Amino acid sequence: MDYNEKFKKLGVKIPNILLPKPGSDYSKYAVLACDQYAAQPEYWEKVKNYVGDSVSTLHMTLPEAWLLSGDRDYEKRSKNMEKYLSDGTLEEIGEGFIFTERDTPDGTRYGLIAAFDLEQYDYNPGSDKLIKVTEMTDITRVAPRVEIRKRAPLELPHVLMLIVDKEDFLMKMLRKETKNLPKIYDFDLMEGGGHLRGTKIENKELYQKTADILCELFIQNGGTFSFAMGDGNHSFATAKCYWEELKKNLSPKEQENHPARFCLAEIINLYDPAMPYECMNRLITGVSDPEKALSEMELDITALPSLQKLQPILDRWLESHPEAKIEYVHDADTCERLGKEPNSLAFCYREFDRDSVYEMIKNNSVFVRKSFAMGHPYEKRYYLEGRKIR
Repeated sequence: MDYNEKFKKLGVKIPNILLPKPGSDYSKYAVLACDQYAAQPEYWEKVKNYVGDSVSTLHMTLPEAWLLSGDRDYEKRSKNMEKYLSDGTLEEIGEGFIFTERDTPDGTRYGLIAAFDLEQYDYNPGSDKLIKVTEMTDITRVAPRVEIRKRAPLELPHVLMLIVDKEDFLMKMLRKETKNLPKIYDFDLMEGGGHLRGTKIENKELYQKTADILCELFIQNGGTFSFAMGDGNHSFATAKCYWEELKKNLSPKEQENHPARFCLAEIINLYDPAMPYECMNRLITGVSDPEKALSEMELDITALPSLQKLQPILDRWLESHPEAKIEYVHDADTCERLGKEPNSLAFCYREFDRDSVYEMIKNNSVFVRKSFAMGHPYEKRYYLEGRKIR
């Protein structure tokens, strides 16, 4: 079976990627995923001041910290996308994967940028699709994002897609085969994000080797899943919902290769030692009497139940207290600090077993939403590679 057939079987497509034209300042162009530092708007003010009027994904995305403060100008972001496409700021580099190497305080981690078939994914738990969900999806967070995607001519994803590769066959092979190939980018990420290098893969022999390894991993893992959602679950669910709506007006032939049928993401190994895993922490604000709230929840802040048991308790309490809001904070120390502010409560967890992710995938089950974080906030994926979806 040649690589095209194997990729199709696994739900993978070789993408045509957009990158800034040569000479662009990549350090100002690439910006951290917009769902980070939502409770710390000062981070995004620093980014805004650093970027200024330079070409940047900051002008095409909307940080949630600004969304929370009332910024709803999605139209401006879509117009900036259209401008960057029409004036040549963004250029298609031709079909190919991108092999990524990112240096962070936890080591160098490796990834592969590819497109994924949304027909092989379902965000509902228990699905028989090949791309598995790992956490519950909050559909209320998806609907407004679909409206944004409808206006957008391109996607700038921060999705991380997991493979289970304990022996690291895929990334070892890619490191060896791309060692002497030229880099298409090589730069420092802003605000302590580390250093990022990218190598384009457009060699048929390398395509075949990649497809062979992915198929072998598929077999080794029981033939029930090819990939699993890591980071960016709601972004991927948004792409799926948009596609389901769009395809109703397309013929079967038009559906086959429509760009919106696919979503760009970065493949990483669940067992990459340079990718730490942490429990996501909960911060509740707008709590008039924290001690009373804990009593109503029947919780002891020093002896919390598992996160899977905690979330339903918080959900029930929040339903009857609409004045309170919940935030999901990656760093336990940061969450703990924010929880000491007036009218706030922090629920912090400091350990997470990545094997539990594999067990969930294997059993076709899911965690509660926002159960785990991959990497510290500054290690999250930065927006860089884009792809047309119209």
